[in-house]
Formats: sequence, C-alpha cells, structure tokens
Amino acid sequence: MHRLLRWSPLLVLPVIALGFFRPPEKDPVVIPSAFRWKNNYWLEGGEEQAITRNGIQRVYHKLLDIDWNPANGAHPVSVVRIPYQWRNYSERNGHWTDQVELVPCIYITNNTLLKLDDAGTDLLARNLLRKLRMELPEKVHGVLLDCDWSARTKDRFFRLTRIMNDSLDVPLTVTVRLHQYAQPAKTGVPPADRGMLMPYNVGTITDPGDVNSIFDRATAEPYFAHGKPYPLPLDIGLPAFSWGVQFRNGAFVGVLQDQQVQDALSLGLLTGETNGTLQVTQENNEHMPQLHLGDVVRVERMTPEVIAQVAELARTAVNSDTLAVAYFELGTGTFQRMSNEQVKSGFDRFGPSRPAAFPFEEDMAEPVLDSAAAVAVDTAMWVPVDTTVPVIDPQYKRP
Repeated sequence: MHRLLRWSPLLVLPVIALGFFRPPEKDPVVIPSAFRWKNNYWLEGGEEQAITRNGIQRVYHKLLDIDWNPANGAHPVSVVRIPYQWRNYSERNGHWTDQVELVPCIYITNNTLLKLDDAGTDLLARNLLRKLRMELPEKVHGVLLDCDWSARTKDRFFRLTRIMNDSLDVPLTVTVRLHQYAQPAKTGVPPADRGMLMPYNVGTITDPGDVNSIFDRATAEPYFAHGKPYPLPLDIGLPAFSWGVQFRNGAFVGVLQDQQVQDALSLGLLTGETNGTLQVTQENNEHMPQLHLGDVVRVERMTPEVIAQVAELARTAVNSDTLAVAYFELGTGTFQRMSNEQVKSGFDRFGPSRPAAFPFEEDMAEPVLDSAAAVAVDTAMWVPVDTTVPVIDPQYKRP
C-alpha cells in the first residue's frame, strides 16, 4: 500500500485557529514507545530484547542526520537504513511490520537552517521527501523531524515542516524542547500534526559543578508553571540514558558515553563517587587517551527514580486522549538495565497502555532475505534533484 506521499494543495495547518487543546478529563491511552538513535543498521541483540521484553509498540528510528557542509550544503552525515524487522524482502513484510509501529526520524542541526535561504529550504524539503521514498518500507506510522529551532531559524524550519506535512500521507511530528513548550507565543508553533515534548537536557552541560544537565527538577519546573496546554497534541519523551561530562582545568572538554565511563572505571582510571563527580587518577593512553591526569568527570545518570520525576512533571503537559510515551533510547545500558516493572511504571504514570494488536511470538522465524538488497549500500546520499518537476510529483511510482 503506497501510503507515504500524497498530492494535495499546500495548506497551512491552522494551529492558532484551533485554540488550545483541553487536557483530557480521564487518563489518556498510552502507546508504549522507544527511540532508536544509533548509527548502525542492524538492531543489536539488547535492543531487540528490550523491545520484546517491554512490549514496545512503536519505535522512533533515526533515519537521517542532516548537517551543513560547505561543499555540499545541507547534506546527510549519516543514513541509517531501516532494520530488516520492518523491511520487505522477497515480497514479504518484515516480521515486525504489524507488531511494532515504525516512525522514521530526521535530525536537522540548527546550524543547517542558519545557512539556508528560502530556496535552499525548499530544496532540502524535496531531497528529504525523495530520500524517504527511497528508504522507507511500505508501512510507516508517521515521520518525526528533530530540530531545536531558534528565533533566527523558526521561519525556515516552519517552512520546511509545512512543505513536508503537506506532502506526507502519515502524521508529521516535530520535537518540542522545554523553552519552546513554555513560550509558544514567542517561539511559534510548527505546522505539524503533533509535538514530541523532550522534557530534559535543560541544564548547561558546559558548566562545571554538580548539577545534572540531563535533568534537574529545580531547573525544569519553571517551564511547566504557565499552566496552559500546548497548541499541538503532545507525545512525551523520557530520558533513559547516562553519560559523563569531562572537564579539564575547569573547562568543558566533551562527553563520555556511558560505556566509556564504565570502561574507565573498570580500568581503574577514575576515583570518586560513581554517581557523582569522579577524577582521573591514572592514565591509559592505549585504551582511553582522551583522559588526562586531573581531569574531572561529572557522571549524569538517569535512574528509575529520576525518570519518575521527569514523568511527574511531563504528565502536566498531556493534552490529548492518546499519546506515545517514548524512552530515549533503546541502545543505552540505562534502558536495557531497567526491569520490566520500572519501564512499565514510566508508561503507567501517564495512563493505561494500549492493548497490543499482535503479541510477540516466542520463536519468530527469520525472514528470507534478498542478499543483494540486504547488503546494498546507498552510495549517493542525495538523489540528484530534477528542478523542472514540482516539489511533489503526482505521477511518482514507487520503484
């Protein structure tokens, strides 16, 4: 079924005319979801197990990272093909096609939008739509655009959103950061179908000290003080990741992924509070040359208790009778170490979960793979654009 693109006049979503959504009078229905944000094509065993074990019904899969390149303009820096669980091989659907909803995601840096004019924005929209045609399986349940737009890039991002939303036959969701959620009159409301509220990463990661930049309740609470429902129906993202923030002589150096922090601890390079501030007391230039004697690493962990605080605040933003609650993200040790009860508790804080349409099979057979398709590599990040055709070609047929 060809569902991705439709031909329709350009219509502006009348979000302002619709007014504010009223919070539901009863608990909403929750779609248990998770983000998949890694750059490798194949789902790792821990990711697949986390989906099945926790009854995840929707996966937000990062398909593209878009950044600005002086030589190529707005260009993909990574393309992550859809895992085989959702792909069609030998005229068969992937074995998760009807079990786990798939929402491909496109991340766009704010710097990219700073560099674009209107014509460049339109070109980017055309390229994204063509890339979606090339990469997506027949059945998807939406598209998500992830961009922390600013006052300077708002008009271009909204232009891009409008073009894509008018061209998609599935709902378009955009991420909404807390500063955008708290001040919609100032930051504007994207012309999308839904917003994905990301109620974390509100601190300044480059500041030294012991404040957790992923989530600090005292920092996050003021964003929820306005009490007005957001003008788009919202889904909710919950942080289920950890990292280490590295400083040298009081200056920010970079971020260590959770596994790197664990490796440094196992090598005996760090001393201090494993859930607080650590100091580099030994060096190992062979395995971790980025750590120097005297460096300080602030470990920022999302425990189930902290995730519960995020959910408690985010619950006040719910403004529709059905929403996705999505953990970020599947591949982290933080999420994979959470028990079924802890994961379910995050969903339950918003409402009862939607019954699964298809229970996971205990022993799912591997699909028959077309070997050529399975190993195919897209060497052309963008398809050459034919500027003589309209943004949406009504005669387009899926190859």
